[in-house]
Amino acid sequence: MTATIVLDDRLETVVFGYPFSAGWLDAQGVSRMPYLPPSMVAGATLALVDSMAALTMLRTHVIVRDIAVVCRNSSMLTLLTHTRPDQVDEVAVAIPGVSPAGRAVATAVLQSFYGIKVSEWSEEDHAVDEAHATLCEGAGALIDVDSEEQYQEDLGRAWFLMTDHPFVTHVALASREVFANSPADVVSAVARLSEARAVALKRGRELRRDLSKGLGIDRDTLTDTLADQTHTLDGDALEGLAVLAARSGLRMSRRELLDALVSIPREG
Repeated sequence: MTATIVLDDRLETVVFGYPFSAGWLDAQGVSRMPYLPPSMVAGATLALVDSMAALTMLRTHVIVRDIAVVCRNSSMLTLLTHTRPDQVDEVAVAIPGVSPAGRAVATAVLQSFYGIKVSEWSEEDHAVDEAHATLCEGAGALIDVDSEEQYQEDLGRAWFLMTDHPFVTHVALASREVFANSPADVVSAVARLSEARAVALKRGRELRRDLSKGLGIDRDTLTDTLADQTHTLDGDALEGLAVLAARSGLRMSRRELLDALVSIPREG
């Protein structure tokens, strides 16, 4: 069996995906698609998946701790409001296209951290005003708002300040069947993503130049955001994932989460 990799192709995962899309590494066996459908995850050796979506697949998959996307002080999830968020009482929040992990963080922090009551979560976009706010993710979250009448707040950072745990946007999943019967394929897939990350860091200036130009993002903002990321599910990140799962209302025990964790043995 040839190891196959699928990536949730978003800006948050760019250190894993860009080396393949830019032609820096051989992309054979690597598929990229935003917001991966379960069918693509099911058929892959390894899948880099939205963290909250991943937790709904643990009956058939394990979480490979060696690959993840984790942020603390700078995330790609922001809230746009008409005034300072701590001065907003109640609004409808537009969340079109926002990931399950992004929605979970927003649900957790708006009331508890800012005191904002959400009158409605809307799948339709609308203008930001006294009655409406908008949740932005990915590149849209990093583009500065050119308006004195709107405020942009980093909700991933708010989550970190509120809980003292990082925001895990993505984790790596491997099929339980594949991990049990073809562990070498999983090891190979993890090695390829680790190599992609190493190449992305080595050619980071080139990566940031291309993305900032192509997406209209300030290069310093992109640099700071990517520099804040870590890329393994260590103990602190695992705790952040567990807390977010509990806050999001997922019916999953901590034991179920812990039982789904695996790590790739390191050489030597």
